[in-house]
Amino acid sequence: MIVDPRDVCPGEGPEKVARALARFSLGEAHDDAAFDEGYRALDAFFGPKGEIERREVLAAWLAGKHTDRAAPISATYHMLLARGVDDDDDDGDGGRLAGVRDCFVTLDRAARRCVVLLSHALVLPEFRRTGLAALLRAAPVALARRALGEAGIDAARAEILLAAEMEPVDPDDRDTAVRLFAYGRAGFAAVPPAVLPYAQPDFRDTAALGVTPVPVPLVAVVRQVGEEDRADLSRAGAASFLRHYQAVHAREVDLAGLALIRDNALAGLAAFEGERVPLVRIPRGPAEIAGLAPLLRSAVMPLFPPAWRGKAPLDAPERELARLVAVWSPG
Repeated sequence: MIVDPRDVCPGEGPEKVARALARFSLGEAHDDAAFDEGYRALDAFFGPKGEIERREVLAAWLAGKHTDRAAPISATYHMLLARGVDDDDDDGDGGRLAGVRDCFVTLDRAARRCVVLLSHALVLPEFRRTGLAALLRAAPVALARRALGEAGIDAARAEILLAAEMEPVDPDDRDTAVRLFAYGRAGFAAVPPAVLPYAQPDFRDTAALGVTPVPVPLVAVVRQVGEEDRADLSRAGAASFLRHYQAVHAREVDLAGLALIRDNALAGLAAFEGERVPLVRIPRGPAEIAGLAPLLRSAVMPLFPPAWRGKAPLDAPERELARLVAVWSPG
């Protein structure tokens, strides 16, 4: 089992997590068959939205072809498969694929900072609400500690960040809020988009398609492992979100396109005064729904070039917030 139960935040629900630990096992994909099984599951969900790298790119990463351990920021790719364990409760899920998590473990040795880039997490429909998602959110902490140990760095004296890219909140898409609630309960907070307007590269083979790359504006979400209650993040930590992601993306994406994303993001950080960035506390549930106001589409998208914003029209922030509150109001 990859996940250490001590790395699961209490907000995830200890009883549900205990049941999930008894019901599922998490292991790394080391061969082509395991990778193919996991990639097919991820691609079926994230592929239609353009939110997953091409198979050949991730397969090369898994094989270590893109890893340069001497680079200022080194990176390794990992895919975790969750399966039902054989037990006596007759649920019939022993050995079946239940979920997939993939991530990049990136390490800046000079800064003693390990940032785990949480690429994709998927719980297959019949295994949702079982606590498995909590295990998938926490398991990368163990991978970070292992990477630090292999580099000869004491994890207790290093900085570990879990980093996730989340969609801005859309009042017409309840899942955008549901996913953030889950990450809020898991100890994550958001870097204010106005300080770090982050965008993901266009992962399509744009040269073959003959189209101009269109980055995808997202919200930077982080968990400071061991310091989940901190209300702020260092400037260097905020910048590392972008720099560690781009250290990975540079292996597969046009560098000029990455520069546009980097310039837009770091301009926001350069304009911020202060050495520590106050984080946006992510609501844990519908009762705190108004706390998502800084992460609404209407608040996030104007921070990016018009060509990156998509075709959906933007409402005024106050009207969009009112719609969001109405959607989540009881009754």
